[in-house]
Amino acid sequence: MNIITNIVAGILLLFITVFLLRLAYTIFMNLKNGRKFYDSLDQEFKKLRLNSMLGALGIDKTAYLYQTRVKDIQRHMNNCSACENTDECDEKLSSADLDVTRIEFCNNESELKEIKQQIQQH
Repeated sequence: MNIITNIVAGILLLFITVFLLRLAYTIFMNLKNGRKFYDSLDQEFKKLRLNSMLGALGIDKTAYLYQTRVKDIQRHMNNCSACENTDECDEKLSSADLDVTRIEFCNNESELKEIKQQIQQH
């Protein structure tokens, strides 16, 4: 009986070890894939005026990317890409003191105001 108990305990220990190693590997790969995803999102984001708009409004881009739903970020990026007010946007972004109340030309005006308000509350 002692040998059978040791064999069963060894097999259980082996299963637990394999499970824990597999779990650690899965977590690591999810973190790595998440980082790749956000890096690619950041690269796309840098190409848009929205990147400069966030900076001009005092919104931390990293916090924005990690705290805003991806679906919302993609909508903001699409709105920015489809914008027809690029001349006015460039003009306002070139001024030193852009205020969230003066971005009526922006397709993302309401969301940016909301994000800025949330930042001020925290």
